[in-house]
Formats: sequence, structure tokens, C-alpha cells
Amino acid sequence: MAGQLKEYWADVESPYKDPFPRIQLWHNRRNQWAPLAPTHRLGPEIAFGHAIAKALPDDDVRLVKYAINGTALYNDWALTTGPCYVGFMTAAQGALADLEAKQVPYEIAGMLWLQGESDAVENMGAEYEKNLAAFIDQMRTEFNTPDMPFIIARVRDFYGKGAQAKMVRDAQQSLSETMPQVAWFDTDDLNPLVNGGHYGLAGTIEIGNRFAQSYLETASETKQK
Repeated sequence: MAGQLKEYWADVESPYKDPFPRIQLWHNRRNQWAPLAPTHRLGPEIAFGHAIAKALPDDDVRLVKYAINGTALYNDWALTTGPCYVGFMTAAQGALADLEAKQVPYEIAGMLWLQGESDAVENMGAEYEKNLAAFIDQMRTEFNTPDMPFIIARVRDFYGKGAQAKMVRDAQQSLSETMPQVAWFDTDDLNPLVNGGHYGLAGTIEIGNRFAQSYLETASETKQK
């Protein structure tokens, strides 16, 4: 989810390399909104933003990204105490506070999730479904959005192998069947992997497009209920 380092996407073509004012991305360190654009990394948010802008041309769309490579749900994202949980909530609350200060009306429209291999590597696969279900519930509680779409890109099994990887991958798929407004999509066909087991440029862009498609479908189903 963090995305490709610049050495792997320096030759990316328009429109993804250009600042895109239609979509605003929150910059955590600078505490300000800026046009969507890759900086030192290019992640799925770039293609996602372009696809969402095309599908929702009249909407003011804001993205808050928080991603760190190699983190596990059971400890790094542990509810209320994990460093990634705390860091993400700090970023999200900062972004929302800025909108409120500027009197910009908003709604929390959804959350995208690409994580899980570290839980398999660290032999926590058996706990993953319970932990992710609790995390989704907590996110909906934190943002007071009980029907918030939560979209999962199912992780590969490059790092976590065998039974542990299967438990994580099965959990991600299973939650879409047991929890409302949760959806998943596959990434197994997005080859080649580069720089270890990371998605390449084309795969990263495709993940962004699949996030957008899955989100739009899930959000549409939510509104019809």
C-alpha cells in the first residue's frame, strides 16, 4: 500500500505522474491538502483517485493515506494502542479537523485496506479474521459510520507461506461474506513482483483501479439498502 519508490516509477506516463487538483491528498507531515500526485512513492491511491474522479465528476474527493511496509495487524495496528493505529488516527483526525476549521462539509465515504502478509510471517494467521473484524468495527465506531464500505485487496503469499498465508487470505475473503459493506478483490494475477515481493508499477496502478471499482459497487449497494 505504501507504493513504489521513485526509482521504479520515474518513467510513469501521464496522467499518473502529474498533479491532479480534482483530488486532494492529505499530507501528514505538512498538515495540509495538496493535489493528488506521487512524491517519493507511487501507491494505489494515484490510480484510485483518477478513477474515482471520473466516476464522480461532481464530488469534492479527499484522500487520507497512511501506509508503512511490513506492519502486522495484531500489534502494529492493535486497536487504540498500536503505533500504526495511533499514527493513522492522528492523520485522519488532523485532516478532518482542517476541513471543519475551513467549514468544508464532509462524509467519511470508505476505507481501503492492503495488509496481512506480516501477520502470516509472524504466525498470527489464526487470529487474523478476528482481528480484522474487530478493526473494521472499531473504524466504523471511530468515524461514526456504521455502514462505511471497507474494501480489501487480498494479499499475496510471497512472504507468508503455506498454512499461515492461507489463513490470512481466507480471512480476508470470508469477512466479505460475514460483515456488511465489506468487499475484497484478488491481486494474484498482478505480476511480476519487484524489489522483493512488492507489486510493480502496472500492478500498483491496477490495484488502484480495482479499489475504485470495488468501492463504487459496494457504495452503490449500501445506498440501495
